[in-house]
Amino acid sequence: MARLSVGLMLVLASCWTASSSGAAISLEDKLEQLTNNYNEMKQELTSKIGQLEAQIQGRAHPTSPVYFYAQRSAPFSTKAVKLPFDTPLLNAGNALDATSGTFTAPRAGIYSFSFTGMANFPETTGVYVWLSASLFLNGNVVGSGEVDEANTVADQWSPLFLQVTLSLAAGDQVWLEIDYDTAGIVLHDDADHYTHFNGWMLDE
Repeated sequence: MARLSVGLMLVLASCWTASSSGAAISLEDKLEQLTNNYNEMKQELTSKIGQLEAQIQGRAHPTSPVYFYAQRSAPFSTKAVKLPFDTPLLNAGNALDATSGTFTAPRAGIYSFSFTGMANFPETTGVYVWLSASLFLNGNVVGSGEVDEANTVADQWSPLFLQVTLSLAAGDQVWLEIDYDTAGIVLHDDADHYTHFNGWMLDE
């Protein structure tokens, strides 16, 4: 009876040892698997963060910036023709042809344009007089700015403004025109430069 008890105890001990060893191996395998999964996720996350940082950096500092700023130094009053600029001050990317006043998008993206001018009115009594300038995209009006007055005095000046943000394709053309005015009104300018046209790429 004593020998049977001892043998049973040895068998139970052997089973417990095998079970414990199996449990230990299983935990080690699971720990290794979790560690591998963690490392893979960490590597993937690090890669995505790097890609996002590169995109943000690229948008903040485009490799080929596009922007311009141009002025005029003489009056202009011709309607329905492109408004030219004789004083280009900035033209990164060479997208503005100042002589014709035409901006050609070098590549697709979001662009912003701003125009400021000064209307010079003659003396009038009891009637409204006005000057309107519009921004054209490939021949179509996409935005206008207008100034109107009544009972003006000779050489009265009033400003007009225009600002437009556009999604452009490569090769799209943008320009300004005086499209409506009253006889005798001109877009004033001289050596002090009252006419300003600028634009820049915001995103691509």
